[in-house]
Amino acid sequence: MRKFVVAASLLALAGCQSAGGGGETYSAPAPAARPPASAADAQAAVAQDQTTQSKTYRKADGTVVTETTTSSAQGSVDPGTATAFLAGVVAAAALGKKEERRSQPIVKADDMVGKWTVYLNSDDRVCQLNLSTEPKDEGFAASFNHCMDGDLFFVSNWRMKGQELVLFDNFSRAKGSMRMTEWNRWEGQLASNSKPITIAR
Repeated sequence: MRKFVVAASLLALAGCQSAGGGGETYSAPAPAARPPASAADAQAAVAQDQTTQSKTYRKADGTVVTETTTSSAQGSVDPGTATAFLAGVVAAAALGKKEERRSQPIVKADDMVGKWTVYLNSDDRVCQLNLSTEPKDEGFAASFNHCMDGDLFFVSNWRMKGQELVLFDNFSRAKGSMRMTEWNRWEGQLASNSKPITIAR
């Protein structure tokens, strides 16, 4: 009987050791790390717009009362969107300038024929230039009246080089050139001394 009790006790003790000794301690997995915020999220700008409205009315006793209401709105502006918007504004401005240059009228020789008042800005002298379509050398005949400047005194012909008016002497030497700054007004300089010259009518 005593042998049976001892044997049963040993079996029970062995069962407890096998059940508890072979187990491993359980640990819950660590939570996954959140990814860092992107640069675009960190740099998102906040735009705020305020609107103020005023309302004036008169009470029964004649008192004038003014009420002012201010409301604001906020919105998130993505930096990439803002940059694209500014680039679009710059491109539109550049396109507008290009279209403005294209819209400048093209001047032909017939548009230049006639009398022009000459302003020599260097010494405030005024004289007269006559342009015609009579063929002369490689251009058309030109003459000055009462212009004592050395360059203008020998001018005999003129022609258009693109949108530039060029004055020449009898030896086909350029004596001055001008460009249109507005309709019937041309500004430039003389060839030998770079003095400013303007013609208008």
